[in-house]
Amino acid sequence: MQNLQKIFKNEEEMFKMWYIIAKLKVYNMLLQFNVENFSSFKNEVILSMKANSDKEHAKSLITFRHEKVLPSVAIYGPNASGKTNINKALTSAIMFVRNSNSFQIDTKINVTPFLLDENSKNKKTRFGFLFVYKGIKYEYSFTVDAHKVYEEFLYVYKTSQPSMIFERTNINNYKYTEANKRKLKPIEAHNTENKLFLSTATAWNSELTKDAYMWFSQMIDTYDASSLNEIFLPAFENDKSHEVENFTNQLLKNADINISGFDLEIREKTDKEIPLPPGIFMEDKLKELLMQNAKEWKLTTHHKVRLGETEKDFELPFHMESKGTQMLFSYAPIFQTALKQGKTIIIDEIDSGLHPVLVQYLIQLFNDSKINTKGAQLIFNTHDINLLDLDLFRRDQIYFVEKNNQTGISDLYSLDEFTPRKTDNIQKKYLQGRYGAIPCIGAEGIKW
Repeated sequence: MQNLQKIFKNEEEMFKMWYIIAKLKVYNMLLQFNVENFSSFKNEVILSMKANSDKEHAKSLITFRHEKVLPSVAIYGPNASGKTNINKALTSAIMFVRNSNSFQIDTKINVTPFLLDENSKNKKTRFGFLFVYKGIKYEYSFTVDAHKVYEEFLYVYKTSQPSMIFERTNINNYKYTEANKRKLKPIEAHNTENKLFLSTATAWNSELTKDAYMWFSQMIDTYDASSLNEIFLPAFENDKSHEVENFTNQLLKNADINISGFDLEIREKTDKEIPLPPGIFMEDKLKELLMQNAKEWKLTTHHKVRLGETEKDFELPFHMESKGTQMLFSYAPIFQTALKQGKTIIIDEIDSGLHPVLVQYLIQLFNDSKINTKGAQLIFNTHDINLLDLDLFRRDQIYFVEKNNQTGISDLYSLDEFTPRKTDNIQKKYLQGRYGAIPCIGAEGIKW
């Protein structure tokens, strides 16, 4: 950094250079997420995607300006520790940004504070994001309860120091720079106590907030097992360029599960096939809406089987495939889109139904800079200790969630805090309880 400052006249000139480089690569990344008083997280916890100074797996890191960023993070912890609550916190915050502008005045905000403490139960929940969109770094935070937004701010980094776009305090007190005040002040009248100003301002065509909002809208997504099934079939249907299909076929081939291809048939149902109570009158618009979702999907996989000297192709209906194979189909559109666009995706229980080797393969798609050229990121929680390997991950890529059974409070921390050596057997030490975040099994037998 100091060497660069010697080359350029001032810091502003140096950062103009960084902007040019960043825009050429068009990175969109999560740098940090923090949450306080949400579900089992009473105290603030921080999930950082910024790499430390460790030289291990340096080629897998994403370079942004003078910072190194992690392409993936694994989160470990026993059942009921709070791992999934990281996913829920991210989902809650992201969806609030996306949807708050459509809220009615009495719409409740979807947050659940820490309930095992009388003080926390009545306190506010705070979310914070540090992220990059189109090569520009932003900082965004908001504080809420179920009814109101109490604090909110958005900063942009034009230099090493943040520049304010807006600040909101005490629900309805707004602050801007003189340059931004003329454009943003009139929009205050369109905002309500339960809406985010970021969302409202963007809805009213503010260019000052648009890019930050678009990162939440398009460049970060969360998934769990229930949402995956709703996504992958429409993704295949809309795959006009066959990019998702080709990616899926390659994924299946590399997984070595004897699937040579697949076919997807989509049939539009007739209005007679839509189940409605007898005698109900249906307006044309309602009928049109129902018909849009009235589709019958038929996915068939192809298996090549050798019979003597010949090879024959057999078809299987999708529901007869293993859970692991079905999960690969579900992941394929998500991973393809993330790698193509440079998105950040968060997946709950990525190892559900998948062999450890396949999970490792999926992770390596993000850790391999030759494949992951757009700075895509994968954040996931798992029980798979086979992934606890410093040949696969850096120390700062492994996180743990541990819950205090006496207080019910979850904590999030990195393996990096333990400064393990490269030669350490991380799996063994984790199972020994050296890093916490492991279930304590009672020694007494069960009595009937």
